[in-house]
Amino acid sequence: MHGDYRLDNVVVDADGGINAVLDWEMATRGDPLADVANTLVWWDGMRDLDSPVATHPGDVPGYPAREVLVSAYAEMSDLDLSRLDWYLDFASYKIAAIFEGIRHRHDAGHTVGDGFDRLGPLVPHLLDSATAGTAGLHTRGRR
Repeated sequence: MHGDYRLDNVVVDADGGINAVLDWEMATRGDPLADVANTLVWWDGMRDLDSPVATHPGDVPGYPAREVLVSAYAEMSDLDLSRLDWYLDFASYKIAAIFEGIRHRHDAGHTVGDGFDRLGPLVPHLLDSATAGTAGLHTRGRR
């Protein structure tokens, strides 16, 4: 399990194939659906928020919608996706914890770079989404 699998942690070629996966410091053995869910939350789970961390590929023309990714994964995998919403909520909690840690380091003056001050306000949204069970809203047929 990569632990931070998202589009900006891969190197792609001109044809869209993945040449390398970067940023392995959170890698561990674990459930691959945790990586799938993490990717989906980064894909469009912070839509309409002022996130300085990454763009949301699900909103970019030419990139597939979340539903297309989930469908393709279901076709190529033998894993049961019936609990994917639980994994999406878990991924939201995980990202919220990471953002809160960054916010704390920023407030203590231990970060370098721009945008870190904008991560703290995202934490309540991620926690609320996970608690309400709406992190997986796109897999539940709602928008």
